[in-house]
Amino acid sequence: IAFRPYIGLNGDYTSGLVPVSVNSSGQIPQSDAYGVALALGAYTHRTGKHTTITLGYTANFQHYPQDSHLDDTNQFLSLTIAHRFSRHVTFTLSNGAGIYSLNSFLPSTESALSPNYLQLPQNDIFDNRTIFLSTAGDLTYYMTSRLSFNLGGEGDLVRRSSTALYGSTGASAHGDVQYRFGRNSVLGADYRFTNFTYTRGFGSSDIHSVGLNYSAKVTRHVQLSMRIGCARVESLGLAQVQLDPAVAALLGESVSIQAAYSLHYVPDMSASLTDSFRHSQFGVTYTDGVSPGNGVYLASRSQSGGASYSYTGIHYWNFAVNATYARMNAIVQTLGAYTSYGAGAGVTRELGKGLHAVLRLDASHYDVAGNSFLHTQYQASVGLTFSPGDVPLTLC
Repeated sequence: IAFRPYIGLNGDYTSGLVPVSVNSSGQIPQSDAYGVALALGAYTHRTGKHTTITLGYTANFQHYPQDSHLDDTNQFLSLTIAHRFSRHVTFTLSNGAGIYSLNSFLPSTESALSPNYLQLPQNDIFDNRTIFLSTAGDLTYYMTSRLSFNLGGEGDLVRRSSTALYGSTGASAHGDVQYRFGRNSVLGADYRFTNFTYTRGFGSSDIHSVGLNYSAKVTRHVQLSMRIGCARVESLGLAQVQLDPAVAALLGESVSIQAAYSLHYVPDMSASLTDSFRHSQFGVTYTDGVSPGNGVYLASRSQSGGASYSYTGIHYWNFAVNATYARMNAIVQTLGAYTSYGAGAGVTRELGKGLHAVLRLDASHYDVAGNSFLHTQYQASVGLTFSPGDVPLTLC
């Protein structure tokens, strides 16, 4: 049994908050905020004879004295249960749920998610109250020690409080076959079907994806995994069309709205490389696939990448850095690409008896629809966190 809780009090500064509104000049306003935040959470992992349970919870409660309208809470809960019915059959249930108002909360939640959670919120533009939920089940049959088959399904939803933004509901089914070569390499093939529908608008997308995947333990500390595939995206939405001159003269309108069908083929790939030692961890990830969008963009081709490194080799200290990249291209809508870059660094210092001093700095830059809206956000946080444990607290 492993269990580690934490609770902390931080002073925060955030620049470039973006609400879903416009000012008197018709521009999207951006604001800065100073405040305090209570952060708390816990992680527990229990391994039994046939069942493994992993539970994680993280939350922060923010107060901004200069503008109480910004006061809010961000929370995320994840639960994974794996049960081995017999020598050949295993069932895994994965769940994730959360609520947030600040986009800065997203990176910390995504780092706790497996690649199967691609339908949860990604790359939001506005700081807006969002609720999300995802649940997935997988049944794996091990025919031999080398050959396995998997069948599974997933359901998820995203709801945003602003009436100007889309919510989404998704459902998917998948299957795969995996074969182990030697002790350290696995080769497989998979198929996935996904359907997205949207709130506050007409439209849906069906995605059929097939791919080959490979994973290998390159060295004692280095693990590589990758997937190469392609997705067929069928979408139904609304499009503006020009009316025939005779009909336009009759109705007094030159354009009309009608249902439109589209078909696209896009890559569906992912790769990750991790390097774990006793005192350090390094990871690089990349994905290129289809996502349900971010409330402004509907079904989109989404590319994202990231790198992170943490080090605990110095007594009482932990250092962590990370960098992210994301690009979103709408498949149905005629919108320019949405691109974002980010970088951050943090340090913790154990002060004794589970008490840690924490400092965190982050910066993100967003470019929406080809320079139509440029936005840069900076964040700084400093405070104290109590988390009993044998090693310095790690906050990536």
